[in-house]
Amino acid sequence: MTSMVIVQRTALMATLTDMLDDLVSSVSTDSALVHPQPGKVAIYVEPPCVEYHTWDGVPDITWTLDLVAGTPATQATALDDIIDAIDQLASKGLNVNKAQPVGWNLAGAGTLAAYQVTLNPLEIIETEE
Repeated sequence: MTSMVIVQRTALMATLTDMLDDLVSSVSTDSALVHPQPGKVAIYVEPPCVEYHTWDGVPDITWTLDLVAGTPATQATALDDIIDAIDQLASKGLNVNKAQPVGWNLAGAGTLAAYQVTLNPLEIIETEE
């Protein structure tokens, strides 16, 4: 049996890539790989919050995404790219709870525009193979 966290993470990363198509440059669980391209967002999938509210062993898993955009030279349009990505995710059915502005420190390049997006628990059912 595969961990529900791993199942959800895999499905979430594929879903983000599919939903954003050419608006996303990368989706990763490795923060060192977050390097947005002009006109695109890069997404860092943070480790989830896992809460067990009952004894049945099925956790509530809450995912947080960091959407980062722009380069030091293209910060003027970065907010538009991020908001477009958030709107597209919500309109395509991703269960966005909230989005709040943050900064993303890109080593050697300074702080880039970013939003931290918290999702409601996902409804991904693990199937036995």
